[in-house]
Amino acid sequence: MALSHELYLSALALALTLPDTCGKAEYPNEDYNGVRYKNWCSQYVITDRCDSPYGYDMPYLNEEIIYSLRNCLLHQSTPNVEKSKIHESRCKVDKFELLITGEDGANGDLSMVAYGKDMSIVRRELKVHISHLCYILCTAAEDYYKNNKEKFDFIKYSIEDDRPKTFS
Repeated sequence: MALSHELYLSALALALTLPDTCGKAEYPNEDYNGVRYKNWCSQYVITDRCDSPYGYDMPYLNEEIIYSLRNCLLHQSTPNVEKSKIHESRCKVDKFELLITGEDGANGDLSMVAYGKDMSIVRRELKVHISHLCYILCTAAEDYYKNNKEKFDFIKYSIEDDRPKTFS
């Protein structure tokens, strides 16, 4: 709904929290949230994404990039990734960009590598379509929940609507 109202960063922020909840369900005994998050993304969201058809040098959307984006957006209000937090060398991007496209726009991610004179890599870039990232996170979480409802018994809360009732 947030995407349909062009609230792209709100949609992304909400979608990026889903692996937190699903990771808690899948790995309840893991104390570190980052491990749960990345393991869940690796297992359920991006299982086939590291085999880039463009070559072994190209960056791709992996669990570390998603987790770094989550941390930057939710804790710093910056929709970016921290290169220093990425361990896989081909995913240490020098430039990360989010893309907004129309309904007929491309999906997935776009990557680029620039080589120097000696064929060493001098720059890596990754562009990610917000709507596609939201889609893959939401779809994975929905599928996971449908198949593992019993694992979510840790979610207990109560919200009471105490606003005055208005009648029209």
